[in-house]
Amino acid sequence: MKLKNNWLSSKSSKNIDFFILGGILLFCLVYRIVYFGFINNDTLHYSFDSITYFTSSIFDLYRTPVYPLIIKLFESISKDNFLYYLVYFQQFLSFLSIIPVFYLLRNTLKNRGIIIITTLVYACIPHLIDLNICILTECLSIVGSTFILFLFSYYIKKPQKSIAFCLGFFPFILIMLKPAYLIMLCLMFLFFTGRFIFCKNEKRILHWGMIGLFIAILGVWGYCEMNKRTNGEFTLTKVSLFNSLENTVISGAYKYGGDEELISLIDSTKQEHIVITASLLNNEWIDYYKIQNEKFPKNLIRTSNIEFCLNIPDTENYSYARLNRFVKESQHTKLYFEYISMRLIKIFLSYKLLPLSFIILFELIMMLLLFLKHKKILWMLSFCILFIIGQLITIAIGGLDDWRRLILPTYPFIILVFSLFIDMIWSCRKKLIEVIYDYD
Repeated sequence: MKLKNNWLSSKSSKNIDFFILGGILLFCLVYRIVYFGFINNDTLHYSFDSITYFTSSIFDLYRTPVYPLIIKLFESISKDNFLYYLVYFQQFLSFLSIIPVFYLLRNTLKNRGIIIITTLVYACIPHLIDLNICILTECLSIVGSTFILFLFSYYIKKPQKSIAFCLGFFPFILIMLKPAYLIMLCLMFLFFTGRFIFCKNEKRILHWGMIGLFIAILGVWGYCEMNKRTNGEFTLTKVSLFNSLENTVISGAYKYGGDEELISLIDSTKQEHIVITASLLNNEWIDYYKIQNEKFPKNLIRTSNIEFCLNIPDTENYSYARLNRFVKESQHTKLYFEYISMRLIKIFLSYKLLPLSFIILFELIMMLLLFLKHKKILWMLSFCILFIIGQLITIAIGGLDDWRRLILPTYPFIILVFSLFIDMIWSCRKKLIEVIYDYD
């Protein structure tokens, strides 16, 4: 009889969730129609970075293949309007991602009200849904982040071989979309290893996760190898070199790079514009950019930043080995270390990220106390915090000053960290009221 009551209760709860999700989807559909119809009625947004996804082959030195392949797919459907179809596709995927976000929160949080509010926040933030009309990877990256979080929450709730395999393999798809997800391979390895140690009953299931992870690592290595055979360099992307060149110039550490010709070039051009300086050093990028510009739709007006990049002089191309050696010499200096340290401090203590930093610190202390007292690990929260910190460190070390854009793929993780914090505080409040009531 008790089992029957539990089953009925579970079925009732699922029905309630189904109707709540239906209401959320209906509200968000109307909201987005109104938003894009009257508030932000742009149909398409692109920038100088958008051109770089119009690559000529699968293996490219500057862009991983998922987004360029999606562009080519829609281009094969319609030569004239394929970018608009791409935007509709992004709008559709972004809307569908509300479903895994809801169930992710349902699997993680306790309070149904917080689940509903957090889902609406994710679905309605203008800063996020504006990305749906951008010819950039950020929209699909956010969708990918929500999906891997959903897989993670599902595995925590109900470990299965198929979910473990997908959890191990899916980082490969994300990396091929945006190399910033490379840290996900390390996090998945830590997760599976941790579960091997603390959840011994899952060992047979976790083997499938490790198999998926091994295939993902093999896939990344294979892509780099094919890039070497196609383009002559074993690399996932050369964007990091371009960023590093800019940072060495900004920091002043380039003076210790040990290459007088390159130092002289920087000294003579850095007052004009940092991007021009970095481009003249890594002028191969200009060659690529002009080829990609030819593939960009001719009917779209070139923005000012696109014109700026196209007007950078096309000069001698220095070899990758030489530039890489110059960057390494510059980075192994006290000046560069101080520069990166200040970037880390500025990012973590930025007025926009300061609340997040305090919440993460609070949650880390709570998790440590929970582990020391009860030997319990909050896997979901740990995963989110490690990914956020890893991304911020990566941005500080290898990114540029446009960190507000670079941090976008972590938004679902950040939203979950905030909602878990509120959920914890709300639960404590309820218990405190109960204690006060009993005391009275």
